[in-house]
Amino acid sequence: MKKKWMSTKYLVLFFVLTLAWTWICGFIPVIFGFTDTGAGTFIFYFGGGAPSVVALFLVFLTYPKDKRRDYFRRCFSLRQAGWKWPLITIAVFTILSAVSIFVGVYLLGFDMPTMDFIKAVIKNPLNIFLVLLISLISGPLNEEFGWRGYALDRLLLRFGFIKGSLILGFIWAIWHLPWYFTPGQAQYNLLRDSVFHALMFIPSVMMLSVFVSFVYVKTNRSILAGALVHMFSNLIGSQLLSSYTTEISMIIRYTNMLFFLGVIIYAACSKKFKKETAEVIECLRQQEN
Repeated sequence: MKKKWMSTKYLVLFFVLTLAWTWICGFIPVIFGFTDTGAGTFIFYFGGGAPSVVALFLVFLTYPKDKRRDYFRRCFSLRQAGWKWPLITIAVFTILSAVSIFVGVYLLGFDMPTMDFIKAVIKNPLNIFLVLLISLISGPLNEEFGWRGYALDRLLLRFGFIKGSLILGFIWAIWHLPWYFTPGQAQYNLLRDSVFHALMFIPSVMMLSVFVSFVYVKTNRSILAGALVHMFSNLIGSQLLSSYTTEISMIIRYTNMLFFLGVIIYAACSKKFKKETAEVIECLRQQEN
């Protein structure tokens, strides 16, 4: 008999509640026309915490004590996350951003990003803590208890590595729907500039999801390691470079997608990685039964 805490109905409930909460909070300021007010901003960002809050609610409601302990260990254990993959992640996004800026600025003639956050840190090194806090809150803390922490295992178990990661990435991408209609958000700027660029946000997030899942498997299901990929993707590929033009933004996005495509091809072809994934899925299957 399958254990209640791994039931598919809870995964569906997680997605339904998360999307409903975020979309309702995100669209209320848009529909009633107060997106540029303090109240509108508060409601919008209140919806942004749905993935983590819903996941934590379900963890406390449905997980047995030992599984709850394991969940939080994987969320916070620096030992399990290790140093190797976080450092590789930093290197990857640094190289991808540097290549993108070189192509965009020096080959195509677009404006150089102003890099306001970097300048602020150079001016006062203590600002690095503020930058890291902003990066931590705007993604990993609000979302990763849910996307990687709650949903990914169940999707890997039922759909395998690539399909499960892409499904999660698609839901993660459409979860951002209110961002397209909220001034000041990157997706809003994309939609105003080009419908094509706006739509390409969806496959880019799906492909990023595969890379996050790749690191998750490589670190024996470390939720923290997955969250750090999300954090460094935002920090190095966006926040440290801002402000920048939509053209630079899209070059960064397409450069990243080329790298992620390479990860997908490797995951599909590598016998070693297939074996590692099979071991993770077998572990999940034993927990389910």
